[in-house]
Amino acid sequence: MTTLSCKVTSVEAITDTVYRVQLVPESSFSFRAGQYLMVVMDERDKRPFSMASTPFQQDFIELHIGASELNLYAMAVMDRILKEKKLDVDIPHGDAWFREGSKRPLVLIAGGTGFSYARSILLAALAEQPDREVSIYWGGREAVHLYDLGELEALSIKYPQLKVIPVVEQPEEGWRGRTGTVLSAVLQDYGSLAEQDIYIAGRFEMAKIARERFCVERGAQEEHIFGDAFAFI
Repeated sequence: MTTLSCKVTSVEAITDTVYRVQLVPESSFSFRAGQYLMVVMDERDKRPFSMASTPFQQDFIELHIGASELNLYAMAVMDRILKEKKLDVDIPHGDAWFREGSKRPLVLIAGGTGFSYARSILLAALAEQPDREVSIYWGGREAVHLYDLGELEALSIKYPQLKVIPVVEQPEEGWRGRTGTVLSAVLQDYGSLAEQDIYIAGRFEMAKIARERFCVERGAQEEHIFGDAFAFI
């Protein structure tokens, strides 16, 4: 575990509640795709955020922070970022990192800013195993919450084996993608998940239900289902 002092070099308001933040650490660091860092607010207050960047991007760390009046926990971090332009972070954390040695088809499942976790794994997989079959399911309440969908669509053109499945719970008129939840979309698309490596980022209750249903109803192997939530439930 390493504590890094980081300069905040970029803050982009992607939506009304999501910020893309770039940090430049003042010393070297290492992590595995899919791991997270802890923002050090004080000695007893450290707050977790997934890294959206990859281990081979050594010049910066990217975070996607969902912060609003409904999420004061993350808003306090954004306030510090905007006021002080620097952060201390502990890195790395988490056991739900990308298993590079596997050649099984990948299913990445993300809700909201859980996309940052899935993005790190996706980019690492495409770089290291460009022919590996990958499906990424990204769910949001509205289409605007799928803030990096354009990036995913561009990647799917470059990598034909990549399938991008955006899922919206409350679609506006003209939405042509899937509707409902990411869990229901995965269950609709797969009669069996016995051969897949599955990575899940989202609310704990969603991850818990997903693992249970995938194993019982689709034959998924629990040892091939990964997510930070499973360390706490």
